[in-house]
Amino acid sequence: MTKWGSNSLLPIVLTTICCNAVALITAAPRPSPVSIPVRTDWFGYDGNWSPVSVRVGTPPQWVDLFVSTASQETWVVGNGGCDGTTECRTKRGGVFQSNESSTWADQGPFVLGLDPQLGFSGNGIYGFDNISLSNDISVPSQVVGVINSTDYWLGFFGLGVEPTNFTSADKPTFLDNMVETMSLIPSHSYGYTAGAHYRLKSVPASLVLGGFDANRFEPHSTTFELDPNQNPVVALNEITVTAQPLPSSNVSAAWPSNSLTLLGSSDANLFTIDSSTPYLWLPEAVCLEFEKAFGLTYDDVVQLYTFGSNSTQHEVLVNWNMTFQFTVADLPGSSNSVSLSLPYEAFDLQLSYPYPGLNANQSSPPTNYFPLRKAANNTQYTIGRTFLQETYLKVDYERNNFSIFQATFSPNALADTDLISITRPPNSTFEGPEVVPPKPILSKPGIAGVAAGGAIALVSLICLIVLCIRSRRGDKTHDYFREKEDEDQPKKKTSNSRFLRWLFRLPKPETPTEIGGSDRFAFEAPTGRECMELPAKTAKSELEGSEPDTPVYTEADYRSTGNAINAIGHDPDEPVELPYCSSARGYYEPETASKIRISDSASAPVKLIKDLHSLSRQNTQTTAGISSPSNTPSKRSSKDVSPIFIVSPITPREASPGFSSLSTIARREAWYDSKESWGGQRVKRGTPVVSDDGKTRGSKSSNGSSATRGIPRSAPRIFSWKADPDPERRVVGNHTPTDSTIHALP
Repeated sequence: MTKWGSNSLLPIVLTTICCNAVALITAAPRPSPVSIPVRTDWFGYDGNWSPVSVRVGTPPQWVDLFVSTASQETWVVGNGGCDGTTECRTKRGGVFQSNESSTWADQGPFVLGLDPQLGFSGNGIYGFDNISLSNDISVPSQVVGVINSTDYWLGFFGLGVEPTNFTSADKPTFLDNMVETMSLIPSHSYGYTAGAHYRLKSVPASLVLGGFDANRFEPHSTTFELDPNQNPVVALNEITVTAQPLPSSNVSAAWPSNSLTLLGSSDANLFTIDSSTPYLWLPEAVCLEFEKAFGLTYDDVVQLYTFGSNSTQHEVLVNWNMTFQFTVADLPGSSNSVSLSLPYEAFDLQLSYPYPGLNANQSSPPTNYFPLRKAANNTQYTIGRTFLQETYLKVDYERNNFSIFQATFSPNALADTDLISITRPPNSTFEGPEVVPPKPILSKPGIAGVAAGGAIALVSLICLIVLCIRSRRGDKTHDYFREKEDEDQPKKKTSNSRFLRWLFRLPKPETPTEIGGSDRFAFEAPTGRECMELPAKTAKSELEGSEPDTPVYTEADYRSTGNAINAIGHDPDEPVELPYCSSARGYYEPETASKIRISDSASAPVKLIKDLHSLSRQNTQTTAGISSPSNTPSKRSSKDVSPIFIVSPITPREASPGFSSLSTIARREAWYDSKESWGGQRVKRGTPVVSDDGKTRGSKSSNGSSATRGIPRSAPRIFSWKADPDPERRVVGNHTPTDSTIHALP
């Protein structure tokens, strides 16, 4: 059975509402954070570092780059940076061939302007080209510098916002174009961690533009201010180191306790967080504390701390299981600080060929070193990429602040991300995403019409829900009546249902066959064997019958008997039977007729087969039908002198109770055969009587008198079957019907 009101219309109405909402709301794509692809391979001749992967030029060429928080440019390794071998190209993260890019716009050679205070130098070939992060994100005409030396092992992907000036116009940075021109990210911001090769099974870096990955750090609410050049600068208030447990070998004058202070409040100063360099650029006094505590040797050639000739000292430091604690703040001595911990593995790095100044070749083993450099002055105070292995940096240029968090590590860090947008503040000094107002799809009248349609749809939905609830309640309490309604007549269709079917082009519902039952009310009789009937009236009654046909006879019956015996002889409205007295066994006619006796020895010539009569009833007391005597003839006492009347076959409605027409006919037949006629003469049977007008009027006696006494032609006549050669034959003929006659016995 189809119930279309509550089930099938509900999704249609909901779909209509959704379509109206889509038609009314036409908003441009909302900017969202973008995660930069990273490599699972590790690169570097001064350690194992995780790069990001971008595509440069047309067609795009893949290159792997380190992240630079201090630069705003993109640097790539050119053809001159390798000897043409595949090993070189692979170890340096790929080579960009500008001559194979159709979108390359050459600007000529310029000085590389990254961290000159740290001694970085060199020249590069600059130009403009496309930089793509994926198939869907491609930023055109970006500043690209091509380096052809080994001073920088890999190129850099700059996150700064200071524009580059070549001639008279400033060139926007990559971050500026992502926000202001292409409206791909919500703000000038990013989140970055360098990754850790030694954690788990190597956890790669994470770089998100326009937001951060909340799954990569432990959150807190402490923020610091950017410096005037919009670089993340923190006050390094303290560095301490502990060992778990403290080995007896390092208990000396240089390490008097388990918590050793390497940088105290007296040496606190401002340090720039710069991922372009892997080292810690610390004051020389602080470097001496490190040297004494860990047995390090400063190499003037490479300007780094190594273990020199004491190669076993490296294993000693590994076994100490040390943890370094960095306390950073917005300003020196400020209580608004954050404590960050780094294991010794973060400082356990190696130098390999062709690191500048390293006495090694391609077959030389790597050299263990500690990433610590002596800073000549406070302009070189820098916290490099080593620090960012265990920390997460979040920078918001538009709010001019940043935060540094303790990084977390998971085996599925690349897939298990939670990108959160950094929105633009109302007072931002940066230009926001370019917003192009969408063209309205509908005019004002159209919008008004759609709104009205939506309101009507909403009201219809509410009505349908109410009808559904009422229908379900009705199903529980009115199952019986609904079943009766379905059986007797088709379900009425309201105007609302016809309108909804026309509106949504729904098929006509099928006629329900059965409605589920309910045990709440009992509407049926018990299922036992007891038969339940309505009470009937005690008085017997009979419905009025149709006019019976006149009994008919065959000519063969007439010829076989030789005489015709009339059953009645006067007005059909009056009873024709002769009452009898049982004691005298005689008949008499009412009022005028004299009593006629019948001999006891007279035999009844007529054989009545009452059992074959379909309408015969025995022991009838009050009835209007024909009654027949019982199988055993009734013997009446001589004392019973009261006449007993039987039902008349001619006038059943006026007959008195007790009449028996068949019994009367039988006795009359016997009387005619055994006695003489009313005139005292014996009737000669078989002689018809003809009237003066020539019409036959019945049997004629020998003396000329009529045996039928002028009975009308329409009266029924009964013939004897006594002389019939075939007594089983009971064929009747036609006779003129009257208004008060019945069929003869078969």
